[in-house]
Amino acid sequence: MNRFSRSTLLTIACVTFLAVPGCGPFGYIKKTAKNATEAVARAKAEGAEELAPYEYWGSTAYLDQSKVMMGYSEYERSFDYGDRALQLAGEAERKAKRNEELGVADGLAETDDVDPDSADGVAGDDVSSDDKKDGGSK
Repeated sequence: MNRFSRSTLLTIACVTFLAVPGCGPFGYIKKTAKNATEAVARAKAEGAEELAPYEYWGSTAYLDQSKVMMGYSEYERSFDYGDRALQLAGEAERKAKRNEELGVADGLAETDDVDPDSADGVAGDDVSSDDKKDGGSK
């Protein structure tokens, strides 16, 4: 007759169903292909390419490397790169929102006290042209 009882087959099916999603390509699909890719897309939608370039391009590089590692069946390394891509994409999204609210690009604000004619950019501390002739000392 039947070699396995119905409850034994159900137990095996449940254990397999619960164990498989965390392994290999199934974990990759959930963790990297879905979560990290969506996070990078959200960061791009916030304008992170210009408002948080380091974090945005770092997240895309980690995401690409995660895909490469998956192609070589390096699951653990692929997951690590995917996690880092997810972290950087989240940082890029937050930084882009903050910089957009502040009206700042690349995290740097323009200042009003910069003298473009000055050698070091600070107004009022330059040596006059008369001082340059005698070495700058009086």
